[in-house]
Amino acid sequence: MKHKSLVGRWMQNNYLLFIISVVISLVIWVYISFNSPNTDTTFTIGDVPIQIELSEEASKQGLQVFPLDEPVATVTVSGNRTVLGLLNENDLTVTAAAGSATTTGTFSLPVSANKRTTRGNFQITASSPQSINVMLDYRKESEFEITDGITYYLEDGYYGVVSLPYSRVLVSGPQTEVLKIKKVVAKASISEKLKETRVVDTRLVLYDENNKEISKKLLNLSVDNFQATVSVMPEKTVPVEPVFLNKPDGVKITADMMTVEPAELQLAGPADTLGTITSVQLDPIDFSKLKNEKITLEDKGINIPENCRSISNTATAKVTLDLSGYEQKSFTVDQFVADGLPKGYDCTITSKSLRVTIIGSSEQLSALTSANITAVINTSDFSGKTGSVEMPVTFRIKDADTCWAYGSYLANITITKKS
Repeated sequence: MKHKSLVGRWMQNNYLLFIISVVISLVIWVYISFNSPNTDTTFTIGDVPIQIELSEEASKQGLQVFPLDEPVATVTVSGNRTVLGLLNENDLTVTAAAGSATTTGTFSLPVSANKRTTRGNFQITASSPQSINVMLDYRKESEFEITDGITYYLEDGYYGVVSLPYSRVLVSGPQTEVLKIKKVVAKASISEKLKETRVVDTRLVLYDENNKEISKKLLNLSVDNFQATVSVMPEKTVPVEPVFLNKPDGVKITADMMTVEPAELQLAGPADTLGTITSVQLDPIDFSKLKNEKITLEDKGINIPENCRSISNTATAKVTLDLSGYEQKSFTVDQFVADGLPKGYDCTITSKSLRVTIIGSSEQLSALTSANITAVINTSDFSGKTGSVEMPVTFRIKDADTCWAYGSYLANITITKKS
C-alpha cells in the first residue's frame, strides 16, 4: 500500500509529467528527421581528384601537365539524406581543362564538378577550388652527382670523413625546372663535437647557378632522404721511411745524402691499429737502377697501412738521393751459376761472359777484380719450357760490401728435362 501511494503521488506531479513528455517528443522528432526518406540535407565530400585534361594538340607535341596546386577538390552536395549517405568521391567527376594551351608555360585552369553516378537524386551545390594552377612542359630526366654538404665538428686529435650511401641521383620533372639544377648537395648538421662515428639523417638540396635553392615540388628524385655516416678516427703523425732493394750492406745512407718530402705523414685509423704503427714505408728503391750521381725520384708511392687513410692529402713522396761520392768501373764477368731451377730439370749455361758496370767506393773498386764477381742466373720464373732461353742476371760481389751492379742483364741457358 505504501508503494502504490508513492507512485500515485509521482504521477500527480504535473511539472514532472511535462518534462517527460517534452523529452519523449524530442526523441520522436529526431528519429523521424534522421530516418525519413523524404528529408533533404547537405553533405561535403573532400579529396576528390581533379582530372586535368590536356588538349589533343598539346598531347601530340609531347607536353605534359605538372600541377602547381594540390590537384584535389572539395564538393558540397544536397539531396535525400539516405542517398547522400551512400556517396563518395567516386560518384563525382572534377575536371580542369587546359583548353587551347599548346605551349610551355604556367596556366590557371577553371575547375568544374559533375555527377558521375545515377544513384539517387542529389545536386552539386558548390565546389572548391574554382581554378587550379598548372605548368605545361616537356618531361626531362637527368642524373647528377651528389656532393657532401654535411657540417660537423671534431674533438682535437680526431679526423672525420663522410660516407654517402649514394653517389648520384636521378631527377625527373618539367624540363624548365630540371635545367635549372647545377648541383645537388647532401645536407645535414651535427652541432656537438665528435670523437666517435655518427649516423645522421640527410636530405638532398638542389641549387641553381646562383647557389639558390630550387623547390622540389614538381620534381621526382630517385633518392631524397637517407642516412649518411660520419666516420670519426684518431690521428697520428709518423715518419716516412724509404725501403731499398739490392742495396749493399756497406752503403750507409746518411741524412746529408737523402731527403724525403714529405718527411712525415698524418694518418687516421682505428686506435688499436695506429698503436702498432711507428712509420710508413715507400715503394722499394732498387739500387741496381741507381748511378753514382745525385738523383731525384718523383712520386714514390707511400704504403698506407690497412684500415688507415692519409689525411696529409698525399699518397706519394719525392726522394732526393746523392750517390755522387761513389765511383764506377766496368768488369768482364765469366763466372756463372744458375739459381732456382725446379727439381727434375738440368741446365747448361751457354753465355760465356758479361760486361757489367759496378759502382762502389773508390777504395773497394780499385781492389776489385772480375774473379770476385759471379753472375747469378735467376731461373725462378721458369715456366716449364725447355730449350735455349734468356734469364735475368744478378751479381754476387765478394769482399766489396759498398759495391753494386748497375743496369739490367740477361744470360742464355739451355734447359733440359731429366730422363
